[in-house]
Amino acid sequence: MMKNILSLMILILLCSCSGVSPAEYVKWVEDEENGLRKTKTVGEYEFNIQYCPSSYLEIKRKLDKRDMSPDTEIIDGDSAFSFVFRIIRPAELADRAAFQLINEENFRLVQGGDTCRSDLVLYENNFNISPFESYSVLFDSKSHNCDFRFVYDGLALGTGPIIFSFKQKDVERLPQISN
Repeated sequence: MMKNILSLMILILLCSCSGVSPAEYVKWVEDEENGLRKTKTVGEYEFNIQYCPSSYLEIKRKLDKRDMSPDTEIIDGDSAFSFVFRIIRPAELADRAAFQLINEENFRLVQGGDTCRSDLVLYENNFNISPFESYSVLFDSKSHNCDFRFVYDGLALGTGPIIFSFKQKDVERLPQISN
């Protein structure tokens, strides 16, 4: 009986230490219930944000077998915050000029009492094929190990500030990746 209990405990320990597969890790990060992906609707626009840990970007690049975007090459591990920010526009909105004006000046990262402007924003031009306007947003800022907020000022669209809050405890819950 004791031998069976000991064997079961060792099995549980081994399983808990092994981590998740890269595909499971990506799925976990992209699951809205885990706090790293968020959605808000303001007026006629829907805003989506995905916090992208550096390990997530590395896995995505390997799974896709291609670079997702140039910003994946310049991210310096834990010293950067990376996000994919999407705006879903109304289907009847044909003029996309306002979306092309959105740049580094429109995004802020707030950690505790510190606020920094984005260092890089890459606009993904979809040539009006889909209603998504997508931006890769990079902040070259050290983590303060506290909750943080991503702020889009909303000036180009006239929506006012769009704020997404992230909890440090959600970032700390990232699963371990198995080898």
